[in-house]
Amino acid sequence: MGIFDIFRRQTVNPVTAASADASGTNLIGRFTAMPRWMLLILGAFFAAILYWGVLGSLLSDTRADLTVRPDTTVLPPGGSVAVATAAMLLDRALDKGWTPNDSLLRPTGLLEDMPAFQRGQHSAISAFVSSFDQGVGGDPELSEAAEALKTAPDRGWLHSDFPFIGGSAEGRYRDAVDALARYNRAVAESEAPEEGDARELRLALLSLHAALGEEAGAVDRMIDDSRVGSADAQYNEVRGAAYAAAMLMRGLREDFGTTIGQRQLAATWAETTEALDAVSEKRPTFGVGRQDLVEQGYFLMRGRESLRTLAAGLAR
Repeated sequence: MGIFDIFRRQTVNPVTAASADASGTNLIGRFTAMPRWMLLILGAFFAAILYWGVLGSLLSDTRADLTVRPDTTVLPPGGSVAVATAAMLLDRALDKGWTPNDSLLRPTGLLEDMPAFQRGQHSAISAFVSSFDQGVGGDPELSEAAEALKTAPDRGWLHSDFPFIGGSAEGRYRDAVDALARYNRAVAESEAPEEGDARELRLALLSLHAALGEEAGAVDRMIDDSRVGSADAQYNEVRGAAYAAAMLMRGLREDFGTTIGQRQLAATWAETTEALDAVSEKRPTFGVGRQDLVEQGYFLMRGRESLRTLAAGLAR
């Protein structure tokens, strides 16, 4: 007998091993002895956890990527960068899966964060497109996009409006993306694309200020009374709105660079974008608490004050 055999015999306790085997056998026996209806309930329970819990969490995406830029599909040379950014943000959200109108049949049907983030994005984009349409003067493509974006984010293909079927939020927002792309192609193909005037820019900034103001009011109510809703959902809705606003500010900076420079607003513009970036990028690791809402509200207030300052500078 070798030394390794001696060591093996000394370290393996046959009683312990036999007990472990017996425990495993007993556990399997208990499962097999369960009534079939109980096994079905347990199976359904674990399947639900995997479907709505695990798979739903894997599909949830609330990242605020501030580095993306529109491609030539929506931004031909000479087109509006801000309009292209609005189209790009909508398109990216739709490609990930539009979740605010998801039913419980989908794995994302129980999510809070992603639907809230997308609702916030829609709020800012819709306000911007509507104001830009007003500033330009009723362009048919912009008007079509603004009308499509009036569709509620939670509208599904079955709804209460006649004929009660079709026209879901996803379909209408796809129409908006196409209309914005057509507008930009028309602008690019015009003989001499010109920079818009200060009035157009001011209207766009005021629209973002108003959209963020609605979110700020909801944050204040949540801070005062946490029972008014889900803190996580509200936090992410504000993040979505701030993210869209920050990206649109980058686009407007390129579209109206001359006007911004002439009015000496470049520094304030940078401060505004920085504050909105701070709101959109921060994601608490272990849920949203009151302090997170207070911090978010502070940066949101800074961003809104800067937007108001910019709008006042353009009114001169």
